[in-house]
Amino acid sequence: MIELRTHDQLPAGGDRSAWELLIDEDPHATIFHSPRYLEVWHRVFGAATAVRVHTVHRDGRLIGVIPDANDRHGSAGGPEEIRRFQGGTEVTDYLGPVSRSEDRSDVAEAYVDNLARDVDWDEFVAGGLPVDSGWPDVLRRAFAAHDLTVVDDGVEDVCPRVELAGSHEAFLAGLPGRLRQELNRKTRKLARDAGDLELVRVPDDEVVGRLDAFLDQAAASIPDKAGFFQRAEMHAFFAALAEEFVHDGVFRLHELHVGGLPAASTVSLVRHGTWGLYNSAFDPTLGSLAPGMVMVNLLIGAAAEEGLEVFDLLRGDEPYKYRFGATDRPLERMVVRRDDR
Repeated sequence: MIELRTHDQLPAGGDRSAWELLIDEDPHATIFHSPRYLEVWHRVFGAATAVRVHTVHRDGRLIGVIPDANDRHGSAGGPEEIRRFQGGTEVTDYLGPVSRSEDRSDVAEAYVDNLARDVDWDEFVAGGLPVDSGWPDVLRRAFAAHDLTVVDDGVEDVCPRVELAGSHEAFLAGLPGRLRQELNRKTRKLARDAGDLELVRVPDDEVVGRLDAFLDQAAASIPDKAGFFQRAEMHAFFAALAEEFVHDGVFRLHELHVGGLPAASTVSLVRHGTWGLYNSAFDPTLGSLAPGMVMVNLLIGAAAEEGLEVFDLLRGDEPYKYRFGATDRPLERMVVRRDDR
């Protein structure tokens, strides 16, 4: 027997532990799907949204979790309730449900059946779903079975990823010759013109105190996103995320020291065999020497030597990502409108 239960807050205690165990059994689940991450997101960004967590059970055993939230938006016809997966695309790269692969269809059916009977929404945005996760297909079938009309369906974004081959040398050897030569040339030039290179992982107990400097460097190195990085709530979010995950080895802050000074820095989220490059920054005065490119190359080497399987450059198709041989992982987005609104 399949049963869906709806909670008006993030579960605690045994229910949260069961959710975490389910993430470990879902081959496509990420840190972004975890209750700990979503709790941080909700605390900083989601206080004004109506949060729900739907859990799906088969004969009393948890088989799926779907965290969603309602936002109210104005329109020509009056306020509308927009339902979407928790996390939002501003800081969350992957969204959506969690289940074992074999339970995807049952979880999607239970959730969409509940959605079809619920009147508390005008539009449902199912975004941030990796195409290879299976969720887009099972949700489409469930929408069709319940006569819910998909009015928009397509690729929302991409997450370029590098498959790791066991060592930095193996990664470099697997690149096309021109890309390998470019990375080697940039690394040599940076060391020759600016000083000795050292990739430094900031000690866990110093990370939170160094995040303001990281975000300031990010704002200086990416002027188009300066406002994003300078927002007080963004500083609060990074600090809260670090406090939650730094001592697990999940949240990592690295700096590339060149001649003893920090020339570039990154925040990474590492879990389940995947190194996710969450954000990066560099000293703009050294921009012509490409310290950011050199640093990512060294991080890929560190991930490979750690035995990880994937280096995920996360959302966005910025050209630099493909200089590491990354290939796109498409994220799909479907929009459903109520026919009776």
